[in-house]
Amino acid sequence: MKCSTEDLRDIRGFNFFVENCNKDYLSQKFNLFRKHADENNKTYIVRIAESNYFRFEVLLIPKGPTLLSLSTARGTNNITLRSLSSIEELTKLTYCAYNNPDVKKLFDQFLTASTRESEIVDLLERRDEVEVNNECQEVKLVKLELPMETQGKWVSSEILTINKLSLKALTSGQTRFVSISTERPQNSIKFTNFERIKSLFCFVAMVNEKMNKCDGLKEVVTALLESNPKTRRKRSKNE
Repeated sequence: MKCSTEDLRDIRGFNFFVENCNKDYLSQKFNLFRKHADENNKTYIVRIAESNYFRFEVLLIPKGPTLLSLSTARGTNNITLRSLSSIEELTKLTYCAYNNPDVKKLFDQFLTASTRESEIVDLLERRDEVEVNNECQEVKLVKLELPMETQGKWVSSEILTINKLSLKALTSGQTRFVSISTERPQNSIKFTNFERIKSLFCFVAMVNEKMNKCDGLKEVVTALLESNPKTRRKRSKNE
């Protein structure tokens, strides 16, 4: 699938904020940020990449874990992940969801035009492009079924999964979303427009392309993520 800033306004203005990929330099920087986070009891947010609509950041939680964050530009709609492999899985999930005609048709019926998300525009002339194709064997179709609406309650139906990530239809009355969440349902990023699934895929694909050319960053971030305390949590029957 081809991703071009000429066609997708959400990924226009793409910037990768890591100019020096030297492992020792980056390790020193991240260790300093981690020290400040713990000593000052403040979350340190390390900006890695952004576009008009999306952000990709590393979160250093004081005396807590290191997390990867994918969010919309305003920062309030975000999903946090604990490994770079989860970023790869997110790429596959969004790619396979957008390119599955049955899933697309289901959400075209489900999502309404009554709730419109903001559009961010710019005056840039630069064009960025990346082309990525993924296999979908790892992405499992759960059921092409929409949630049964329950008055006053948020309900969801799981459509696709890959490892610990799920694509869901989410609703509460007239409010409807396509949502991607971890095994903790509240840890999710959601949209009222299915086209944003393509935008998210393209943004993450552009991040991956830059990360793969910056080995020092990948090594340092991987080491930080692997040093996190292990969490064990079983998925409940209702998730």
